[in-house]
Amino acid sequence: MRTMPDSGAPSNSIRSLAIVCNALPPYRVHFHQRIVREMSEMKLWTVCTHEGADQPWAYAPPAEINTVQFGPGESVTRQSHSKRAWHEWKKGGKIIEWIKQERIGAVLVNGYNDPARLRILRWCAGHNVPVLLWGDSNIRGDQASGIKAVVKRRVLKRILGWCDGILACGSLGREYFQKYGAPSERIFYSPVEPDYDAIKKNDREVVEGAARQFELARDRRRIVFSGRLTHAKRPDLAVDSFVALANERPNWDLLMVGDGAMREELIGRVPQNLKARVCFTGFIGEQAMVSALYQLSDVLVLPSDYEPWALVINEAVAAGLAVVCSKVVGAAAELVRDEVNGFTFPPGDLAAMVQQLREVTAEGRIEQFKGGSAGVLEDWRRRADPVEGLRAALRYCAAGGKGR
Repeated sequence: MRTMPDSGAPSNSIRSLAIVCNALPPYRVHFHQRIVREMSEMKLWTVCTHEGADQPWAYAPPAEINTVQFGPGESVTRQSHSKRAWHEWKKGGKIIEWIKQERIGAVLVNGYNDPARLRILRWCAGHNVPVLLWGDSNIRGDQASGIKAVVKRRVLKRILGWCDGILACGSLGREYFQKYGAPSERIFYSPVEPDYDAIKKNDREVVEGAARQFELARDRRRIVFSGRLTHAKRPDLAVDSFVALANERPNWDLLMVGDGAMREELIGRVPQNLKARVCFTGFIGEQAMVSALYQLSDVLVLPSDYEPWALVINEAVAAGLAVVCSKVVGAAAELVRDEVNGFTFPPGDLAAMVQQLREVTAEGRIEQFKGGSAGVLEDWRRRADPVEGLRAALRYCAAGGKGR
């Protein structure tokens, strides 16, 4: 855990912050722990609107982040369902009453995709409570067109107008929010990030255990895909590109980390003569085990057609992997540099992906690409620290925000 120097007197007059999120995947817990430890001048509350995340992560939220649960037993997978709209709206009202009761100084809302969040954002704007909106949307993933685009522009511009500050994950996120009317001075970088130190210091025994569990020979090179096996992430391209290169790269294997509706289809895409070189691990709920699999690999592939950010890019770069991914991935704009630590390609372009993998996996170049990731990550962390972004946004709110 990195510890930023304490600034002494708080950089703003806001003494308490409630972060409204749906559930608590590991990266979010890590961010909230950093806030508690590095912004000691302020009390943090973690307000969960749902209990079940979209993946069954194996951990319990630590007491230090002060979790308050408003959706016990509820799953985020039903968060935006139209039949749940009235339920979520009422939940937003309960959270507002809690905000008033606890006299919360500022509110950070993760997303705006359900009635509860919209109600909270609107209430804060109308009751002089500084409110920030965090979003991982990026301009290359903005697929709205026609009348939907017109409606989205009008509605989102209004929503962003309620907010004192916007926390974006990166440059593509900044472009997205600017497109919909957010002034540049209200946008701050606060990207998602894993526990980088934990990835770099992963226990050797965990790595060796992962190798044994999945029968991964230590003298083999590996391409790894990590994510849900769903159409949006295009795991089919990960399999197809490996199949296309397998004969040229006899010392390389493919590791598919994750689970989903496409699993059986993907297994069927692997020719019989390559079955022994492709490993499907299923879902892994322990972050240390996922990190171990990165450390047993050399190149991460992420061919997504839609990917607002993609924390797996951060994880892979921190583990010293090269990366080949599609251009729509938000994290790619910051953490993948062509010819330095990997390549990006147009979404859906299998031929381009195969050619880039051919270059990255060349025996004389793979270590060069892997070695490039450390500098790329260092540069990004220097430019965009999530806690410092939050601190700057709160400072802006305390100084008058949007003029309230």
